[in-house]
Amino acid sequence: MKFTFLGTGTSHGVPMIGCNCAVCRSDNPKNKRRRCSLYVQAGGKHLLFDTPPDLRDQVLTFGVERVDAVFITHPHADHIFGFDDIRRFSDLQQAHIHVYGSPETIASMRTKFDYVDKPSHSFGGVPRVVFTEMTAPVEIGGAKVTPVPVMHGEEPVYGFLVEADGRRLAYIPDCSGISTKSFQILERLDVMILDGLRPGRHATHFSIEECVENLQRIGAKRSFLTHLTHHSDHDTLQASLPVGIEVPWDGLTVS
Repeated sequence: MKFTFLGTGTSHGVPMIGCNCAVCRSDNPKNKRRRCSLYVQAGGKHLLFDTPPDLRDQVLTFGVERVDAVFITHPHADHIFGFDDIRRFSDLQQAHIHVYGSPETIASMRTKFDYVDKPSHSFGGVPRVVFTEMTAPVEIGGAKVTPVPVMHGEEPVYGFLVEADGRRLAYIPDCSGISTKSFQILERLDVMILDGLRPGRHATHFSIEECVENLQRIGAKRSFLTHLTHHSDHDTLQASLPVGIEVPWDGLTVS
């Protein structure tokens, strides 16, 4: 299993438009954060988690050339508004790509992208996809992907557990609450990637403090924060964290 952080930033991205704070002006490339997305190569397949507005730049910058399936955590703009660029992958592969999400998410995708995959369309013009409601684990090649229901403020959304090649990775980029049942799904992990927006409480996201507390409770072999704002300088935040919890950066690839 290999995975790449395509984006580690919050909905504004970092630098944030019109901001002159030290992090937004930083020349440290680890402080340049695109909107959240993860690319996982597992079980002989290439899996994409969310399609943010930065998707075209992400896949060109980090060398993504194939997508076998797409998993959408929830239909907020910062997680889906690069979806049209999936058309390049369906065209290259001359195949329909399954797009998975909760029934509510898939209903929203069908509305927001109502032009997608009509019978009259040819490959290349629009994404050729199969929207698929996901309420149970699915198998993509040798990879098993399980939805992990969590709360994002008052809204139920998905994280995902990927199991392949003898490894278990979980990805939850937007979260403010995890149920006991979902904690049970997150046992015996090799990697846990969890929302840690900023210092201090937030209505719809875990703060960094809450993220760290939950990462320690989960106890994965490796733990990462994501969905970071401009409130956190990479090096300063990393120095403040407990051993075993890491601050990723866009383009970080882990095998």
